[in-house]
Amino acid sequence: MNSTTLALLMIPVAYLIGAIPFGYLTALWARGVDIRTVGSGNIGATNVGRVLGFRFFVFVFLLDLAKGFLPTYLFPMAVARYTGHAVPQLGVFVALATIMGHNFPIYLKFKGGKGVATSLGALLALNWVASLAAFVGFVLALVVTRFVSFSSMLGGLVFLAVYFVRVDDPWNQEHLAMSVVTIGLFSLLVVRHRKNIVRIKAGTEPKVSFRKNRPSGRVALFLVPILALAGAGAIYGLNAQANRRLELRLPPYDLTEVERVGTGHQRTERLTYADNGNLLAVTCPRYNRVVLYHVTKSDQLELARDLELEGKPVAIWTNRDRLYVLVRPSGDERHVKPGWWQAFDLQGEPVGKPVTAGMYPDDLVVTADGRHALVLSSGKGEGDEKRPAPALEVFDLAATPAQVVGRLEFNQPGDDPARLTLSASGNHAAVTLLGTNQMAAVDLANREQPALISRSDLEKSQAPHLSETEDDSILTAITPDHDAVVIPWPKTVATRGGCIACILPQGPGLTLIDAATRRLLGQFPLRAGSLNLGVARPMGLAFSPERGLLAVATRSGSVHLIAVRNRPGKIGNPEHAQVAISEHENRRR
Repeated sequence: MNSTTLALLMIPVAYLIGAIPFGYLTALWARGVDIRTVGSGNIGATNVGRVLGFRFFVFVFLLDLAKGFLPTYLFPMAVARYTGHAVPQLGVFVALATIMGHNFPIYLKFKGGKGVATSLGALLALNWVASLAAFVGFVLALVVTRFVSFSSMLGGLVFLAVYFVRVDDPWNQEHLAMSVVTIGLFSLLVVRHRKNIVRIKAGTEPKVSFRKNRPSGRVALFLVPILALAGAGAIYGLNAQANRRLELRLPPYDLTEVERVGTGHQRTERLTYADNGNLLAVTCPRYNRVVLYHVTKSDQLELARDLELEGKPVAIWTNRDRLYVLVRPSGDERHVKPGWWQAFDLQGEPVGKPVTAGMYPDDLVVTADGRHALVLSSGKGEGDEKRPAPALEVFDLAATPAQVVGRLEFNQPGDDPARLTLSASGNHAAVTLLGTNQMAAVDLANREQPALISRSDLEKSQAPHLSETEDDSILTAITPDHDAVVIPWPKTVATRGGCIACILPQGPGLTLIDAATRRLLGQFPLRAGSLNLGVARPMGLAFSPERGLLAVATRSGSVHLIAVRNRPGKIGNPEHAQVAISEHENRRR
């Protein structure tokens, strides 16, 4: 079962859980009372508390809160772990389903409660900061006014305000669903309390009497301290979860996440290091941007430049003091206009004029000597037979402007070039061909006459492979959404080979493979959100051997930095690798 199908099944299940009428069942079980016929007739915790007493209010409130929190928190994690793919915004739709279940339960002919506790639980799983602020606002308003209805609406307003203040761009694709649902739930909250608003204006709305309704006797002695301890424990647990640092112990390395930043643009894809690892460039194709970060000595990312391009960046490469960005035209123009590449200096300023790069460009690599740029384009491989054949073109960078000096076409039916990998010497290249599901090996010894060496089928495992000879090496079988990099072993451990960090279709986070034996060494989890509760889907990788830093771009628009540090020991096997969440405080290095 794929992730989309499983996610769609989770939503009705969440509704059925949210529809469980705990207030109705509690009153029926405890006193044999149909709570719908007494008090305000509402099945929520407030009416149960008025009729049965404070302890039953707490009991029902916690149950209603739990049925909102648990599905919203657990269902997206379950889908990601079972299928290996996180479904963006699934938590938002699960939250909405549980709240709708409480307000309109199928078990009681769609006549339910007002959804305050269930909404708080669901939103707590999505945004704990705004939820905590809403709870504090609710309590303060209740102490001052003693109106539960007014306090509930004020708490909803506080959540709305805190959420929109904390989110930089609430209307981008990443946050749109949450923003719409937040406004919708607050509107529903007000609508469900419309009769209460009328009674408040008329002066007939009942108030909470803290003396009359406070717990008494042994209940008061035990319940109040338990609630206080539970609240303190929840706050401590949330802070501890937020401060946990993801780690992977992998002889001879320790991998530790040391930094995580949001670009402010949904979906980051390709990354590259420059200036000996002191600069990181990240593509944000959905917003036609490239974001540049300074990598500080303490392994933090400081924003240096946010470049706006005239098209969609599909590849980025660095060489010495230059950034090279390959761009496709935006929108429908991509079908009628060729792409181009543009050089920038390390401050993000354009160098020279854009260079035409063919129809539907896919990938770009610059040779280590800085003399040639290799550009891969799909041409008619994307379905337009009027376009040129898919090709690998070699540009001479010494010419002004750069000129095409070599070309190799891929003419088999279905050929659609996707990714280009250059060998360590620059004399060979591997081209991933979608459609035909093959990899082409290319001889670049004479760059003016690139030649096809062979074609071979991509392996079903889709795991990358490091091919090595005495004087050269190349990482093969990289596809657009399954990036990979090689982390060399320390010279004290091995002179050749290394650890391949890669993104696999069914793998949670990053998968680490021994390049020589192709054995699984371990998996590094990637988390999202301020509490590390979400799952981040990796899209692109880059490794800086000078800094020992692995950079990861994610679908949600964030960038993760993972420090790779030497540790005593020898190369381990899968049994020796272990994932651990560090309990120490998350102090950035």
